[in-house]
Amino acid sequence: MTDQYGLLGYPARHSKSPAMQNAAFQAANIDANYQAFEVAPMALAATFKSLVASGVKGFNVTMPFKQQIMMYLDEVTPLATRLESVNTITVKDGRTIGDSTDGMGFWRTLRNPVDSVILIGTGGAARAIMATAPKSVTLHVFNRMGEHFAEKAAKVQDLAQVELHDLDEIDVYLPYADLIVNATNVGMRDNRSVLSTEQFYDTQPDVQVVDIIYKPEPTPFVAAARAANRQADDGLAMLVGQGALSFEQWRGELPNVQAMKRAINKED
Repeated sequence: MTDQYGLLGYPARHSKSPAMQNAAFQAANIDANYQAFEVAPMALAATFKSLVASGVKGFNVTMPFKQQIMMYLDEVTPLATRLESVNTITVKDGRTIGDSTDGMGFWRTLRNPVDSVILIGTGGAARAIMATAPKSVTLHVFNRMGEHFAEKAAKVQDLAQVELHDLDEIDVYLPYADLIVNATNVGMRDNRSVLSTEQFYDTQPDVQVVDIIYKPEPTPFVAAARAANRQADDGLAMLVGQGALSFEQWRGELPNVQAMKRAINKED
């Protein structure tokens, strides 16, 4: 009997996860199917309960359910509890266990070891990244000054034990960073970049630049970095990284990451 897995979200049908996870199952010769479950927000509780009862063995969770789903789970890991966010659910002996693989999925995919890291943003993905940062890393977190800045600063302090800086102060830190991460949604639907090409010229020539947004074409942040001859990557690696960790939790084995990447590229 084919094992069933899926993505809970709204909307969800645009997701790359089904192609990615089904490629991983196929590469591992596992009889399993992964599909997108597009669930209306008001129907989450009933739909989730029905899917678990039908025998679905695992889920990924995307917006807008990463926090809401927690109240319907039997168990939530300490990390997911701290983040107030779940993106992976494993069903074992009828019990539902929620975890977050977003942060570790990011750190596992870096090209080279890093010491000094600039993280821009304080949203869900940024919090996952900062909460799972290796202890050897010196983390500098930035956000635009706004009415909720103090509230965000308290959350950053709680998760990463570091100060939240005003984005206007970032130029002082740019020359020393080994890694610069855009974890905001700036550039997702417009042509704005959090940093300019001129600012990227002030960074080390071998700095790693990552925009967690994944789009078929370069994001404005990636384009600005590349215009300064800096190596820059989009969110594909993080997408695959968190998906690979989900697969590992469900199946107890590592997936073929290259097969997952090829499946996404084929979708584009």
